Amino acid sequence: MSAEPRPSRRALPTALAAAGLFAVNAAITFRLFHIEYLREMGSIEAAYIGLARYILEHFPDFNWFPLWYGGIPYQDSYPPLLHFLVAAVAASGRLSPALAYHAVTAALYALAPAALFWAAWRLGASRTNAFLAALLYSLISPSCWLVREVRADTGGWFGPRRLVTLVHYGEGPHLAALLFLPLAIGLLHVALQKRRPLWYAAAALAIAAVVLSNWIGAFALALAVASYLLAGFARPWLRTAALGCAAYALAMPWAPPSTIATIRANAPLVGGRYVPDLRVEALFAAGLLLLAWVMRRLKWEPRIRFGVLFLYGTAYIALGAYWFHQRLLPQPERYHLEMDLAFCLAAALVAPRIPRLAALAVAALLIPVALHQHSMAQRMEQPIDIASTAEYRISRWLGRNLPGRRVFAPGSIGFWMNAFSDTPMLTGGFDNGMRNTFLQDVNYQIYAGDRQETALDWLEAFGCDAIAGGDPESGEVYHPIAHPEKLHGLRELWRDGPEVVYDVPRRSRSLAHAVGAAGLVRTRPPAYDSAGLKPYLAALDDPSSPAAQFQWRGPSAASIAGDFRPEHLLSVQIAWDAGWNARVDGRPRRTWADNLGQMVVEPLCSGPCTVELIYDGGAEMRFARWLSRLVLAAGALWILLARYYRPRATRSPSNS
Repeated sequence: MSAEPRPSRRALPTALAAAGLFAVNAAITFRLFHIEYLREMGSIEAAYIGLARYILEHFPDFNWFPLWYGGIPYQDSYPPLLHFLVAAVAASGRLSPALAYHAVTAALYALAPAALFWAAWRLGASRTNAFLAALLYSLISPSCWLVREVRADTGGWFGPRRLVTLVHYGEGPHLAALLFLPLAIGLLHVALQKRRPLWYAAAALAIAAVVLSNWIGAFALALAVASYLLAGFARPWLRTAALGCAAYALAMPWAPPSTIATIRANAPLVGGRYVPDLRVEALFAAGLLLLAWVMRRLKWEPRIRFGVLFLYGTAYIALGAYWFHQRLLPQPERYHLEMDLAFCLAAALVAPRIPRLAALAVAALLIPVALHQHSMAQRMEQPIDIASTAEYRISRWLGRNLPGRRVFAPGSIGFWMNAFSDTPMLTGGFDNGMRNTFLQDVNYQIYAGDRQETALDWLEAFGCDAIAGGDPESGEVYHPIAHPEKLHGLRELWRDGPEVVYDVPRRSRSLAHAVGAAGLVRTRPPAYDSAGLKPYLAALDDPSSPAAQFQWRGPSAASIAGDFRPEHLLSVQIAWDAGWNARVDGRPRRTWADNLGQMVVEPLCSGPCTVELIYDGGAEMRFARWLSRLVLAAGALWILLARYYRPRATRSPSNS
């Protein structure tokens, strides 16, 4: 049974309830609206602030992103919706990216319970039930009550779990997805009920917004849609599939198949090695289908079935990991935020209609919790003098003194580097998006190994000119270089107390090198032993080889100039991707990947010549952009035609 349409005269109480939920949550995040930098220097929010700054300074060139992991396609850097929102707010309000980031994420945090309220109401819960469930979602985290580790990390049974993940861990994109996820389900339900173009378009945009916010939220959305279909609100499988295809087409330029493949390749290696277990997957699927079948046999209402199924899916992922150490998918512990949302949504949909007086009593009981969380928020949301930090000082020095030169920046220095400069790194802020997956092993070896020669060999092989940090007394948060003594004896480019930047010796500081075919790496060596690199490094250091002058023309374009012979190949220390094109005098030249995952160009030159490199993403990205534009234009045209023809179709005969 589906919910009956709400008359427009009841819109005001709904709006007031949503506004009240926003006010409660905004009071908790109030300080974030005007804090530029938090004292949480180990937070991954640094990378997101850096992405917003990059958008402001490089708009609209978002094909190649040269700052992380030796270069990656821009769409692999992170789902971009939040970063574009932050950049837009920063530009329109003339704010710094850091201040805009905190203001935007504070607003999204406060809006999320209002979105859950609206979705629960649209799915069939009473307005009182929906409001009370959203209020509970604002102030109570079921994961704190069910998981000891989460409770300890949050500060007790009544700790503000969402705020801890936002402030301490920097989960802004994840919380953005938790705002758009209930909106997407609510709009999907309304669209399938009303079958009007405007609602279909809104649902598609909301679904795309989840995908463009966070990958974990995107998987949770897929689980929610599956739960919705199994719940049997109707049998809109084909229409839902078409709507999902349209939503993906809108998001495809930022989440093409190649990016999805990259995430799938890297995700099992990030946050603890994940090995698929068919038994865990089969048990999950069997439980979901059995639960759906039993509830259908019992003739439970679809809204109840949906609430139970979505809760089952999220709880299986999160509690299975915490309680039984069973991993259904990579990083399952992070899904406890989705489980909290599902718990409160299920409470609104499953519980019988709650009298308003009882709801008011529960709300009154929650006042001390709100005051407690407000007090905790004030202690958590503390500003810092960013200029005093190691991350700021090192990033600014590198940006001024080694502009455009690639460095190895460990830990929180790497997180913050691009918030203050355009210094390219062999590290980065989103390991899931690393296109050259071999760098997972190489970077680990540089962090964990104890031999200076091995570390320097890998740094030279990947075009690094400096390595930052390493001193045990450094202000950097994580100190991930296990043997900082291996860097002793290197030439110091800069030192400020315990903060230090070391030189990586290289004959040529260019990212391109003319070598013979024999100089390329023949087989990929293990990261713990650089002996297999020696012929390649010897070719790079060969004084008889002509110089190859590499110069960036923009984030997605570069040139290589030199006096080359026909037998020369160009080893370009940029991660190879099929979207790169090379030309000499307008004529295409072949490119391919070497055994280190870097680019090789065959210039076929005899004498002075210039190779032009352009990254356009290739056929995949051209198709994705055109498909997205086509779907967007078709949706707009559909809405306009529907608005034009409906009055004519419903016109009474007397008026015709």
